[in-house]
Amino acid sequence: MEVRQRFAFIPKGARFLGLLLALILSFNTSGYTQEQTVPAITKVEIEAAANKRVVFAHQSVGRNILDGVNTIANEHGVTFNLVETRTDSSGKAGIYHFAVGENGAPLKKISDFEQTLSAKPYGKIDIALVKLCYVDITRTSDALAIAKNYVATIKKLQTANPDTRFVAVTAPLTAVNGGVKEWLKKAVGRGSPDFAHNAKRKEFNDYLRKEFDSAHLFDLARIEAGAPTAEGIEAMRPEITDDGGHLNEKGQREAGAAFIKLLSAQ
Repeated sequence: MEVRQRFAFIPKGARFLGLLLALILSFNTSGYTQEQTVPAITKVEIEAAANKRVVFAHQSVGRNILDGVNTIANEHGVTFNLVETRTDSSGKAGIYHFAVGENGAPLKKISDFEQTLSAKPYGKIDIALVKLCYVDITRTSDALAIAKNYVATIKKLQTANPDTRFVAVTAPLTAVNGGVKEWLKKAVGRGSPDFAHNAKRKEFNDYLRKEFDSAHLFDLARIEAGAPTAEGIEAMRPEITDDGGHLNEKGQREAGAAFIKLLSAQ
């Protein structure tokens, strides 16, 4: 009503334009509030991370993260031992990774990770992580139920393997189309479904954030988003992706640097 009164003296056609302008200005048309930068990484940190024995269960975005790790390590003259396998008895340091479960079935991924790690196919492990994908949590998902299952599994494995640091990973996000057109569509309930998908992912991620401290949580979603949108929903920044879901070179470097920081700690 306040907006209508403000434009009451304007002719009808121009009044519509004024209302439209007021509506546009009431939204954050970019949807993003912060630019991320690659954390400063030292050669000492990279070497410390490279000397850990790590198991990382993931799918495609996980490969993006490892590409970033490899790029940064190579730039500093450090060789990272990256091996895709479900078993290793060498005892050598490195990141041993495998494609976990199947996309779209988060509980199967969690179960696959638990069964694989419980069989101890890697021997002594310093750090272990399992990452879900953005396709695993969508607007129709029971995000809280998935989160509770995930957290319970991580804590169960941690109790059974006290010498291994189990690290939870927040669910990755997808980008949302920006600009005036998308915000006007959202205002009338016809916006991108990625708003709803990301809202569910945030529900999952917020539960993990409450359950784990910084040493036991790799907050991938926060790295991707930088900061929540004006509505409090995290979304992937468009500058770090070429397809709306996977990480481009910039995104790989940001996530890879943060991953090295996590591994090098303790």
